[in-house]
Amino acid sequence: MNKNSDKKAILGLSSGHFVADMYSSAIIPLYPYLAQKLGITLSVISLIVSLGHLTSSMLQPLFGFYSDKMTKRAFMINGLIIGAIFIPMTILAQSPFVLCLFLILGMFGNSLFHPQVTSLVKTFCFNNPNVTKYMGIFMGLGTIGYAIGPYISSNLVEQFGEISLCYITILGLITALILYYVVPKIPKRSITRTKDSFIQILKDILSNKVCNSLILISVVKSAMGITFGTFIPFILKDYGYKLNEIGLIVTLFYLLSGISMLTSAKLEKLIGASNIIRVSFFTILPLVAIFNNLLKINPDIAVIIFILSGYFVFLSVSVTIVAAQKLVPKHSGVISGIMQGFSWGLGALTLAPMGYIGEKFGVITILFIMSILALITGIFGLTKGVREALSNNY
Repeated sequence: MNKNSDKKAILGLSSGHFVADMYSSAIIPLYPYLAQKLGITLSVISLIVSLGHLTSSMLQPLFGFYSDKMTKRAFMINGLIIGAIFIPMTILAQSPFVLCLFLILGMFGNSLFHPQVTSLVKTFCFNNPNVTKYMGIFMGLGTIGYAIGPYISSNLVEQFGEISLCYITILGLITALILYYVVPKIPKRSITRTKDSFIQILKDILSNKVCNSLILISVVKSAMGITFGTFIPFILKDYGYKLNEIGLIVTLFYLLSGISMLTSAKLEKLIGASNIIRVSFFTILPLVAIFNNLLKINPDIAVIIFILSGYFVFLSVSVTIVAAQKLVPKHSGVISGIMQGFSWGLGALTLAPMGYIGEKFGVITILFIMSILALITGIFGLTKGVREALSNNY
């Protein structure tokens, strides 16, 4: 396969990631709206969101295991279609149970999609030394899609009503068709030849202390991203921001996260991968403190500070995924599922207790707790083995 085909495939995968992640975030600014519509509390809506992420994300390592053995692109294409159908339908839910069901089904599609596409980025790089660069593009476009989702959904619902959100399903169906023709069939030589069971592979991965440390870093990163995105709409609503304004703020927050991933490869060459994690995790607490102090004095300036924090929350994503894939190269789909889906699911577990804490002590307390956790992880998570694994990214 020639180099142009490789780049074409990676661009196709990255574009699909953009669209898939757009669906994942489309519901975020609508949580206060849905809570009011269904008459449920902050802790209940947090539990529903947590279940939606958890039940689907925990399946990603398993889907990664099977995708490592496949030459077909079925997980990627069908996952995108399922997410495109069910995530927009959440806005039509008339009960908490239906909301939870639609969210779980939509996120199930998301969990089918991600392990295979993330593994295929590495596959179609064909051992290109710039794999971190391409992974950064892939992850960056996904996060930019994740950023745009809230802006699109909030404006559609604000201006045209609930049903208008379902119109974006068309984009996912078209993108799935494009992926079918743009992304080549998976080369047989990239398929995992192993008799090990899924459980055995998981044991091998989780028995690796360096992998565990990278997973921990990924879990904390995911928890920050989920909690910040989920709970900031409630803070903004209390300060009088409209639905479309909340959507724009969440969009800008995740947009900077996407830009950070696009720039992380160049930044890694300048300061090293370990320092990227330090910068990512050490800057959040000071920014949250500034945001909190400015919130009552000048909410608009406080919002700008919050948006800026988005650059640092996901800065470490691509470097940790590439390092993990290099530690277990024969099971890149499984480790990709763990680093993205499983970690995201574990991060989502924080939503239910954080929702309860938010009700008792205020939502801003949640941001402080997560930023302190990030600081602790940045101090103790960078073990010698992790630093060595990160130094081998190039």
